[in-house]
Amino acid sequence: MMADTPIINGLYAITPDESNTDQLLSKVSAALKGGVRLFQYRAKMLNETQQFFQTEALKPLLDRYHAHLIINDNIELCLHLDAFGVHLGENDDTIAAARKIIGPDKVIGVSCYNSMDRVKNAVQEGADYVALGAFFPTTTKPDAPRVTIEQFKLTQALTELPIVAIGGIDLQNAISLIKEGVKTMAVINSLFMSDNIEVTAKQFIKLLKS
Repeated sequence: MMADTPIINGLYAITPDESNTDQLLSKVSAALKGGVRLFQYRAKMLNETQQFFQTEALKPLLDRYHAHLIINDNIELCLHLDAFGVHLGENDDTIAAARKIIGPDKVIGVSCYNSMDRVKNAVQEGADYVALGAFFPTTTKPDAPRVTIEQFKLTQALTELPIVAIGGIDLQNAISLIKEGVKTMAVINSLFMSDNIEVTAKQFIKLLKS
């Protein structure tokens, strides 16, 4: 586990599926100007060549802002870029397999959905953070299992690892999560599809610091 794990805190921006790399860089640049310093590159609709090309352009931009990049479900790409870490889902590599490849100094995050068993396994296997969701209806994953505040509280009781809330979170419903103790939330559409990404990022960050 990394000493830098507390960096998994605050607003966690997950990149949208965007085949136009210039558009992606423009959106990420706006989020950076808004104060976002933690990003996950997630491009389920693009092939490996496209992902390689995009992240080669994305990483230097993030580096200029001293922002951190986590790669979704691609350990080799994480290694190639010397990214901050990798995020694993239900059908991805195991934590042990990922750790063997990327070593002890990179972050491994795990999607636990609404499963306390996955949370327990992630903790036992050495994950650096766990993600719970969906807390609200989401167009990104319309069939995602729903998570309750009670399950969030159970997860808090199970681990001191950072817990990332995800799924349909926007500026309105984020307030209820923050009141319940959520300190880290991942957003996609509510940030990157907003009319003003920079302003929206600042609003999210202000809420999380309130």
